[in-house]
Amino acid sequence: MPHKFEAARFARLMSVERRRELPPDEILRQAALAPGETVVDIGSGPGFIALPAARLVGSRGRVIGLDVSPIMLAELRKNARRAGLSNVRAARITESAPAIPPGADVYLVVNVIHEFDDPAAHLAAIRRAMTVRSRLVIVDFLKKKSKHGPPLADRIPLSRITPLLRSAGFKVNRIFRANAEEYGIVARKGL
Repeated sequence: MPHKFEAARFARLMSVERRRELPPDEILRQAALAPGETVVDIGSGPGFIALPAARLVGSRGRVIGLDVSPIMLAELRKNARRAGLSNVRAARITESAPAIPPGADVYLVVNVIHEFDDPAAHLAAIRRAMTVRSRLVIVDFLKKKSKHGPPLADRIPLSRITPLLRSAGFKVNRIFRANAEEYGIVARKGL
């Protein structure tokens, strides 16, 4: 069973140090996020990516933060309220049958794909929810020793994630380096 981030450690996810290491604005730039779009943040936690995304999409857009943890979702709601963001919705999903909202412009999977029990099944669920115009952005840890992140054994290397995406019916548009420890991928639904 893959390593799961402890929900009680949610403060680390919103830390200034983490923002320095993994700037949310750079990930959202890679996602080509625009005002008025709908974003689904899978494994949103307390809002590390969801809150900056909500600011970027503005009042005409919306962000749906999905998480398996009620603690994380409560923090997301609290953080959105504190930030004055009324375009953020938090919803609980299950690991075994994630209900992914359909038709969003962007689906974000930031630092959680290594936590999925069955990454291929989760990718298939995301693909079913996507339209041909939707974008999928995955960010996760390189398979190398680093200061933060899951154990090495749980990390999914880029050499494995790209074939997983292709076999799930995605077309990889771009691979980028999120930082020295993490890769990023932008993909679309293949035809």
